[in-house]
Amino acid sequence: MSPAPQKPVDLYRRLLAYSLKYWPLLVAALVSLVFAAVTEPLFARLMKPLIDDNFSATRTSTAKWLPLIIVALFLVRGLATYINEYCSAKLAGLVVVDLRFDMLSRILRFPNSYFVEQPAGKVISTVSTNVDMVTEAGFNIITVAIRDGAIVIGLMAMLLYTNWQLTLVCIAIVPLIAIGVSVAAKRLNRFAHSAQTSHADLVQSISEVINAQKIIKIYGAHRVETDRFMKSADDIRQSRVKLVATSAANSAIVQWILAVAVAFVVFFAGKLASKNAMTAGDFASFMTAMMMLLTPVKRLTNINQQLQKGLAAADNVFRVVDRAIETSQGTHTTERAKGVIEFDGVGLQYPGTDVPTLKRIDLTVQPGQTVGIVGVSGGGKSTLINLLPRFLDPTSGEVRLDGVPLKQWDLESLRRQIAIVTQESHLLNDTVRHNIAYGEMRQASEEAIVEAAKMANAWPFIQKLDNGLDTVLGDNGLRLSGGQRQRISIARAFLKNAPILILDEATSALDSEAEREVQDDMERLRHGRTTLVIAHRLSTLVTADFIVVIEQGEIIERGTHLELLALKGRYHYLHSIQNVEAVS
Repeated sequence: MSPAPQKPVDLYRRLLAYSLKYWPLLVAALVSLVFAAVTEPLFARLMKPLIDDNFSATRTSTAKWLPLIIVALFLVRGLATYINEYCSAKLAGLVVVDLRFDMLSRILRFPNSYFVEQPAGKVISTVSTNVDMVTEAGFNIITVAIRDGAIVIGLMAMLLYTNWQLTLVCIAIVPLIAIGVSVAAKRLNRFAHSAQTSHADLVQSISEVINAQKIIKIYGAHRVETDRFMKSADDIRQSRVKLVATSAANSAIVQWILAVAVAFVVFFAGKLASKNAMTAGDFASFMTAMMMLLTPVKRLTNINQQLQKGLAAADNVFRVVDRAIETSQGTHTTERAKGVIEFDGVGLQYPGTDVPTLKRIDLTVQPGQTVGIVGVSGGGKSTLINLLPRFLDPTSGEVRLDGVPLKQWDLESLRRQIAIVTQESHLLNDTVRHNIAYGEMRQASEEAIVEAAKMANAWPFIQKLDNGLDTVLGDNGLRLSGGQRQRISIARAFLKNAPILILDEATSALDSEAEREVQDDMERLRHGRTTLVIAHRLSTLVTADFIVVIEQGEIIERGTHLELLALKGRYHYLHSIQNVEAVS
């Protein structure tokens, strides 16, 4: 279940917690920010001596130093701005890395149900785009809020010092600005969430188009996919236009309110000047400060759009970080399991379904045995083997390894006992070496990698590649044929040398010739291991110790290949169909 949305203050508190890990950078950024901000009201205050002293009959000593003071003021401002932007950029980059690390660490430990529920595009969008938006919006908002907040406070203090009556006119407009910002915030937040949802749909559409480009071409689905893509793109466009329009309207109204305040100030300042209650320098200083107030106030009102986009992105990011991961409360560990597998009255029913996927499965596999699992699609074969590495947990009954219930096993230790070869070879855009010595096997010696490749009969074609073991295979190993990709997967399983092996339709994606070539490799891999084999082609199960036939979640037949053929039941029927298909 996805975590509930969080309050804005909680989201920023959590983002601040990430920043505090690098507190020297944060402190340097904030201190330099304040120094840069303080120079603005000081410059406005310089208008009084600049005019009153420079243009009076007798110049004071202060007037002589004014040029140097102005140069020093802008030198301090430039240096402080550089330090702030450098530290902020470095801090934001570090926080982005930490957030992405935390997200991916969580995603890799999410239960299988998460990947069923969540489209890949949404996950990719959250990890890539949303994290950038969180930090960009977050640090920009902090920078603007502190810098411009300090400027506004400094300028307002200077205005009060210069003439408190005129300053009251400025203060009177604050509630009006606050009301406008509050009304705009609600609309901006709604449009920001809508834009990010549409962006995730767009990423999902692009991902599916790339993966299915052959199917799209064959079935002439260009228009369908283009329309789907354009709908998401148009939704993003509309949301962003509404974001900008709302922000612009809010900014225009605020500036108009400020302009009215300036008009009142000019009017009353003229009256004060006529009574000699205000000097030319005071007026110039006050008006300079008033004009300088417009820019930071405008920026403060405009950050509302960034704020809402950042909050919407932060909500998506922290929903992933807060989501429940796979639980491993077990403590049982072992260096190498014996390989006794027991399914005792196992049943499984997915949430929200009326019919169980598995019903009272009773099955025991002894060490070194190979059991074939066959049946029509949707019968429960894959669900059954997914229970062993605890990708799923049964809703009734119990699965045991070496007599120990799986829930009592430490999850990492349990999965170290299992190697798997599936229909999809799942190769990375990396070298042959790293595709074989994958994960915890990364430190394997070259001799061990070569031996595993030889056992999988992959070494002959690996030697012919441009850079041998150091050849980069491309996206999902596209530089190799289907049979070669599968041999790399088999070599990976050989290198792991786990006591339990799962073969899930491992040769069903290959043609008959490639399957025959790989079959001997599979036989070698199965030797001495407890093996569960899901096979579409029943001819691959002739040498299995026994076979179970699963239909509608139940084991309806079990026995050796010859025993099941003699039974003339469901297995015999499936076998005869395949023989007819092979002949035809």
